[in-house]
Amino acid sequence: MSHSANAAHNPLSASDRAIVNVLIVGAILPLLDTTLVNVALHSIGEQLHAPLSMMQWIVTAYTLAAASTVPLSTWLAQRIGAKQLWLLCLWMFLIGAAMSALARSVELLIFSRIIQGAATGLLLPTMQTIVVIVIGQQKARAALAAMSIPSVLAPIFGPLIGGLALSFTDWRVLFWLHVPICFAAIVLAGRVIPAIERQPSLQFDLTGFVLLCPGLVLAIYGLSGLGDGVSHTTIIFTVAGVLLMVTFARHAYRRRESALVDLTLFAVANFRLSCLLLFLASVVYYGGILLYPLYLIQAGNYTASWAGILLAMHGVGTLIARHKLSVISAKWGDRQTACMAIFLALLGSVILSLPQIIDDTYLLMSGMLFRGAGIGILTIMPMSSAYHGLAKQQVAHASSLTRILTHTGATIGAVMLAMLLHSSQPVAVLSPSAWASAHIALMTVIIVCGLACWRLPARSG
Repeated sequence: MSHSANAAHNPLSASDRAIVNVLIVGAILPLLDTTLVNVALHSIGEQLHAPLSMMQWIVTAYTLAAASTVPLSTWLAQRIGAKQLWLLCLWMFLIGAAMSALARSVELLIFSRIIQGAATGLLLPTMQTIVVIVIGQQKARAALAAMSIPSVLAPIFGPLIGGLALSFTDWRVLFWLHVPICFAAIVLAGRVIPAIERQPSLQFDLTGFVLLCPGLVLAIYGLSGLGDGVSHTTIIFTVAGVLLMVTFARHAYRRRESALVDLTLFAVANFRLSCLLLFLASVVYYGGILLYPLYLIQAGNYTASWAGILLAMHGVGTLIARHKLSVISAKWGDRQTACMAIFLALLGSVILSLPQIIDDTYLLMSGMLFRGAGIGILTIMPMSSAYHGLAKQQVAHASSLTRILTHTGATIGAVMLAMLLHSSQPVAVLSPSAWASAHIALMTVIIVCGLACWRLPARSG
């Protein structure tokens, strides 16, 4: 095989891979944290004598804090430098984890979770910015695909690690597990990630901050509440959040690149299309996270363990597809690669939706494998292609916008499925028509993705 062929199949150099591996150590923290905390919630509630109404805020406060700080990552990355922001995020996460482990009340634990959530909201877009600036736009797809591996493995191994730890020790140990990982990530990042140019004189868009950050929090909180039923409170929060974000949009288009987040990037056709695909793929992915465990356990009467095994095949499909993504897209081009992903996702979704095969574990595994492969490509490809043709000073803005759209798509996907499943009857007595409606909704979004894919360039870059 020629040198050029080798390069096509393995576009990341040794130094690139070193940076990717260092970033993975930091990026795995929020992914592992989410699964560990979900496993530990019952134990936390018992030890801290906290009611369920307070316990849900351990998760909710973290999620809302993460959403609120995403827009700040643009200004901070430019003002203090992406590397310094990455290190700051890791220190924040470490402090939040240590405070969580030491918390003696649920109120202090929630406050600690807010610190961790704020760190997470800054961490993930900063990771994307570092990848694109340091490794380069042309290699971003391969780098982001490699870095997405923890997001697939964490939901599989996180509950296992958490369950084993809780069997032998206290829930506080789960938070202490973050500390050595944080220290390792900080030391490695300081040594491996190069310094990145910053703009110390960049002015802060205070008006944009006051409009966008609360707007995101209110909209996501309000939308999340709609999954449990429409109420005056959820409508007020949602409408207030949307109005604040619309007002921000008007403000941002006036300020252009000096806005907290530069919305004029949507004037770039490639960026606009990539964001649309990323949003739709997020709806499908996170909607499926809600649908399939319920479907397998309730409609298929599978045990939680068997459902976990079947769902793990979704992750296997994602891993395989993302591992081969850079090679496939280099050979076929973006449009054909995306169309193949749409076909696989739709094929897998159709197989999973057929009530006749609900008892056939092998067919269900194949459906999960196909769907995982398709969705795995659809969630990474647009995220990497969004940066094509952008100037260096636009990269941090693009990272914030893609993360905001991912958050929004995830919320809408989960809410859409929850409303379809719970709108007319309690979960325990869901009818075949309710399951069919949920499956059809996700397949419809996949088809819309397919329509958008026809506007992709035949070749990447």
